[in-house]
Amino acid sequence: MALNGIEEEVILLKAVKKFIDSMVNFEMLQIYGSDPDSNILFNTSTHQKLFNVILVDFLSRTDKKAFIKQTSYIGALKQISQSPHFDVNGSVDLLKSASHEFADWLEQGIDVDIWLPSIDQQAVLKLSRITFLKMCGDLSKHNFLRAIGVAEDLKALLVDSGIKADLEDALLALPEFYQRFHSDILNYHASTITAFLNDIRWGIFEYLQPEFNKSIVWESRDPPNYRYTYPNGIESKFAKECYWELMNEVRQPPYVRKFEVTKWLKLRY
Repeated sequence: MALNGIEEEVILLKAVKKFIDSMVNFEMLQIYGSDPDSNILFNTSTHQKLFNVILVDFLSRTDKKAFIKQTSYIGALKQISQSPHFDVNGSVDLLKSASHEFADWLEQGIDVDIWLPSIDQQAVLKLSRITFLKMCGDLSKHNFLRAIGVAEDLKALLVDSGIKADLEDALLALPEFYQRFHSDILNYHASTITAFLNDIRWGIFEYLQPEFNKSIVWESRDPPNYRYTYPNGIESKFAKECYWELMNEVRQPPYVRKFEVTKWLKLRY
């Protein structure tokens, strides 16, 4: 199935929205405090683990066998916001700023002190935020026998920090890496990550409001019924279904209000 640009955009926006809705909701987490000092807490440690599992999928790339060009979801959002098909008077602005700011935040390098008693080593690991989030997401998802790739990544980080380590050492250290980066650092960054995701979700909502208002047609029935008119270029059945669902879903604002994270959760790592 060959898709054009507007069809790919609609499908990707639908996919991104589905990801974010499954992470940023009140079954998963709660907002505490008031702006500009809000923060979020997961309802349970299991919800934190599920959040990390879904997040690592969101930070990955689309399936190369899918009928759109393979891309990362973050990269797709940046591309959509640079060349939007539905922008009206800057309606894409929040989506653009939130996507670019989150991408920059993810790629930023950090230095983390970590004690690894299983191999009797103190290390300073240098890695990007997206790297540790993906590693922790894979460890949340898989048994250690399915996490050899993560162990190889950890081995490389240890070697880069000046520690002689083999794959067995890295496997031994995986639980300690997970405790430090998932239970500690992810928990610290959870409010910031959630705010970025929520801003992207609000950005999609604001971006598509002009299109929704243009597209919806109310029928003169009791009770009132409605339909949507498809924009030029949306021809495939799948793209039409994604467009219809998107329009239905932007009839109401996102689940979670916009919020501003306290500065005390932005100073480390």
